[in-house]
Amino acid sequence: MNIVGPMSDEEIDLNGVPPSSPELLTESRQQEVDSQAASPQGQVSKEITPRTGNIHVNLGENRSVGEQPPTAPSTFKLVPVSAEQEQPPPPLANPTGPSHLKPSLDQIDRQALQSVDGHATQVSTYEHPSFRELIWDLIFSKNISNELEKVRAIFKWLATKNLKDIFFNNVEKGSPEEVLLELKEDKTTYANVFDTMCNYAGIHSRIINGYCKGVNYKPGMTFNSDKDKHSWNAVYINGTWGLVDAQWAAREVIKKIRKLHYRLDEYYFLPDPHHFNCNHFPDDDQWQLLERPITLEEFENMPHIKYHFFKYGLQFLSHHSVIIYGRGEVNVRLGYPANKVAVNFDFRLEFESDEEEEYKGTKLIRYGMQESIEGIVSFRFRLPAKGSYVLIIYASEKKDNVYDQVCEYKIVQKEVSVTEPLPFPPCASQNWGPSTDFYRYGLDTYQKTSKILTKDGKAELQIIIPRQMHFMTKLKHNDLNDEDLQGYATHRIVGNTVYFNITAPRRGEYGLEIHANDPATEGSTLNQVAQYLVECNEDVKTVPLPKLSAGYLGAKPKFNDYGLNTVSHHTPLIHIETNTVEIQLSVTQEIRVKANLIEVESDREMTEFVFTQTKDSVVSFMVNCPSVGFYKLELYAAPVHDPSQQLPGVYNYLINCQRKTENVYPFPKQDPRWNESCYMWEPLVVDKEIGKPTVNFHVKIPKAKDVAVVVNQKWTYLKLSQPEIWEGEVNLAPYYGEGVKVTLNAFFGGDNTSYPTLLEYLF
Repeated sequence: MNIVGPMSDEEIDLNGVPPSSPELLTESRQQEVDSQAASPQGQVSKEITPRTGNIHVNLGENRSVGEQPPTAPSTFKLVPVSAEQEQPPPPLANPTGPSHLKPSLDQIDRQALQSVDGHATQVSTYEHPSFRELIWDLIFSKNISNELEKVRAIFKWLATKNLKDIFFNNVEKGSPEEVLLELKEDKTTYANVFDTMCNYAGIHSRIINGYCKGVNYKPGMTFNSDKDKHSWNAVYINGTWGLVDAQWAAREVIKKIRKLHYRLDEYYFLPDPHHFNCNHFPDDDQWQLLERPITLEEFENMPHIKYHFFKYGLQFLSHHSVIIYGRGEVNVRLGYPANKVAVNFDFRLEFESDEEEEYKGTKLIRYGMQESIEGIVSFRFRLPAKGSYVLIIYASEKKDNVYDQVCEYKIVQKEVSVTEPLPFPPCASQNWGPSTDFYRYGLDTYQKTSKILTKDGKAELQIIIPRQMHFMTKLKHNDLNDEDLQGYATHRIVGNTVYFNITAPRRGEYGLEIHANDPATEGSTLNQVAQYLVECNEDVKTVPLPKLSAGYLGAKPKFNDYGLNTVSHHTPLIHIETNTVEIQLSVTQEIRVKANLIEVESDREMTEFVFTQTKDSVVSFMVNCPSVGFYKLELYAAPVHDPSQQLPGVYNYLINCQRKTENVYPFPKQDPRWNESCYMWEPLVVDKEIGKPTVNFHVKIPKAKDVAVVVNQKWTYLKLSQPEIWEGEVNLAPYYGEGVKVTLNAFFGGDNTSYPTLLEYLF
């Protein structure tokens, strides 16, 4: 699965780095204000969707191109909030905590929220001669009085403003203009600017200093120096305190035309403190806004949690500390809502020391596997060497393969087994078990885990299907090529169940990939619907199979389309102890068929050793194998009424003839009209070694008005014994060894001299 992809056709999120492309970075919006805090790792912004409610302010129409911002009236004065209002109580004096704040945001009318955001974004595109003019344009020119909307406008402006464009005419020491310009020059912080703007907009704000787990954070590190410091804000809105990190909210986006623009990361506007404090630890515990503040040690020891962890409703089930000490296999488990079957997971694994993702030329992710079962996702690792690793886990419920980083661990592998662990089989995905497409197609299975154990080297998997579908399997092994494994995994459809049969060629682990589609709507495109780990812990003796191309064996899409079904042999691999076999298919309509027999070793076509005939609703393919070995039987078919006259492939068998028990002879050459519901009881073979002087002909030929056997220009007419059935004896004694042809001809009406040849014997 490709986990690298744009957020949409229009834009690429530069901060939301996908798992396999940690190097995907472009020019920064600004220099890092402090070493940890420039932006969180691997996070993608989400759009806000507030609920309906009252519109607090009408911000009017957007400005036209070239229109200048309004000028503040002479009566407007900048007055910081601290000089005109009483100070709010400290956060712990509010017993209800910040829980009332988020509902205020959720209840704001969508139109009002979009209006505030649109206004702030528009203001960010203008340059103002002074801070006074900026605050007038952003807040007071629109009579924004609601506290939440004021904070929202400042947050949006600061998160979207291109700081390189800031310029003021007059800058006095200690002025608000100086504060904003210092941010442009990397001399102050976003938190200081946000606090300044809030104060002059009439909002109580606090600058919160502390530690954060930012871009330079490594799982398991401790915080004990000023270089790890970061700052953010607390704001007092509607009688309660909430948290804001405007710096982490700044998002960079590049459009197709490569023009740089910004948008905010919504999460860092009034987040749940329980979530926010997973990455932010204030020096003053009261600004955690929690009833039971966590300690610095707890903050350092918890896994590195990204806010998408909470977006997907995840929880830790196995490891609650950021460092995992491993001896042998390591199994990390997360819980997710069981109703979210569309959630995909992925992971990245690298060495901590050099961020290398390979071990002796093998990707480290090959030493891990994941599976999701009923609300639990498990990550199983058998790490190849002692040392420290970094595990990054991703999740997605989108169709564009954009994954969000959800958490991060450090794994310290203390011991490995005496025998160096092997990577898991080289399958297309690290996600084992059913995929999201499995559920999208409405498939079901009784197999609840991704591991399948063989018995006597064999295993069977059943998948229930809601409608006719097309399937293809691939078997994977560390040391065997795909071509070497074709034939060891086959499938057949019986009713509403697909049976997958696996035969392990030797002891070891195998990856079983199952691909499928709905041919009615998806054509030939196949999607991987499941992947299973097949373990054979037995010493088995299996006949080596020849190399075959992927998807060669078994039914093709037209097999089901034409209403065909297997009758005698339900799996495409046939082992026979004799050198003759009859293979039967059932049909639901009149159908033309053709068969081709190919000796695998020589790749020689041997069509003379396969004979096709139809009786009632069953088509039979009689196969004579001249010698021991493998033979490919390719079947082609199309309805009689199909005007295209094309016969697509419908099914391929592989026949393993293990013993020659009798001499076999070529069948007669068949005209295409013979394959339209004709049937031969005798003689299937005419040969001088058999040498019967008189041969009885007993055939069924629908729609024939007359039937004759012609030998060396001598005609013997057969008699109609029953409707469509013709019989008669022909003396062949004088012709054995003469190299003459014996033909079976029929008259179907029209020109009474036209007797087309249906069968031709040569002896």
